[in-house]
Amino acid sequence: MRLPWPILSLTSRKIRIMVPSSKYSGMKTQNRILIFCLLLLSTACGPDRTEEFTVMKGDFRQTITETGELEAISAAALVMPRISYEYGYEFTLIGLAENGKMVKQGDTVIRLDPASIEKFIITKTESLESEKAAEKKQRVQLENTLQELRAQLRAEQATFDLRKLELERSKYEPENKRKIKELEFNQATIRMNKLNRQIDRKPKIDNYDFRIQQIKVQQIEAVVASARESLRSMVITSPRDGLFQLGDNQQEWPPKLLKIGDRTWSGSLIARIPDVKHMKVRTFVNETDITRISRGLKVIVRLDALPDLAFHGVITDISRISTLREKQMVFRVVVEIEESDLRLKPGMTVSCEYICSEIPDALFVPNNCLLREEGKAYIFLKKGAMPIKTEVRAGVSNNHHTLISGDFKPGQELVPFELVITEKKS
Repeated sequence: MRLPWPILSLTSRKIRIMVPSSKYSGMKTQNRILIFCLLLLSTACGPDRTEEFTVMKGDFRQTITETGELEAISAAALVMPRISYEYGYEFTLIGLAENGKMVKQGDTVIRLDPASIEKFIITKTESLESEKAAEKKQRVQLENTLQELRAQLRAEQATFDLRKLELERSKYEPENKRKIKELEFNQATIRMNKLNRQIDRKPKIDNYDFRIQQIKVQQIEAVVASARESLRSMVITSPRDGLFQLGDNQQEWPPKLLKIGDRTWSGSLIARIPDVKHMKVRTFVNETDITRISRGLKVIVRLDALPDLAFHGVITDISRISTLREKQMVFRVVVEIEESDLRLKPGMTVSCEYICSEIPDALFVPNNCLLREEGKAYIFLKKGAMPIKTEVRAGVSNNHHTLISGDFKPGQELVPFELVITEKKS
């Protein structure tokens, strides 16, 4: 089927318009030429480039393209240390490393205000000194008491010996005097035994009290040591080499990055140190395409900031449950990137091209050159002055091309079907 068609030939920057026979001359033909020129110029004459449409032969890839976000495979979390409530519930950030800075293991990256812990240490240290003084006092009192009891025992021993001697001498005296001496000796014996029991028991009782005081001192010493350890935890160092990435302040809405002066509490996330040498992509796949992908499928990853730079990846995880995203049901997918490149940073936006199938030595055409109507597929071959509408058998498609077969050869020039349809309507 041949149509009267004005052809615009582009050679470098020169434009040549070829018009069919005079049968179609006149105002109508001029309008057609003007419309065709404007459409072709708008699609083919961009700045410093000329787009060509041909039948292509080569390796055909059936792909799905989705956007995603870079994330480190592993990251060390830096959290507010879990310390005793006695020092307070919240602590102020007084020092932070620069967000996005590369840090090394052992570098100081976070400082927290230690004022409340230092105040606690001062108070407990004063209490410790007081308890230590009480311990020394008890030790001295214990020794003094024991010496006093021993002095009393010596005095009672002398009295006891005297009463015993008097009792022995009284056996030649009258009965009543002998009874008195016997009673006095018994009293001396009782006092003697009492002092012996006191000397035996008093140190034990005093030692218990002294041990209790020692335990009090040890407890306060442990509290002070724990406080000093907590004081050291107010300075947080990087556990690994990597990129310092600040966390969000959850006390603000919408959440913003933490900054100096913000308050944080025990267990809350302050920052991460991701390993940027090993990256992955968190992305999605529409539920209509989920059967076309599987674990182990190859993926080409491109940074939005560097679209000409391609990285290779592989699917490592596909969620089993769908999620609603932008009014569509999607499945979460994780793609692990094989290369290590410091230009890959957490949070960067990327496009993921899933390679669902690869067909070698295939014939394919650009999607904008394939017309589908009434269940059939057509291409417009550029031959001479007019495009030739040719029926083809269309196969699978990707985002840019479609497999075809039919009566044509690789390298033949094509005309986008939109130009043909627009000319017909005019």
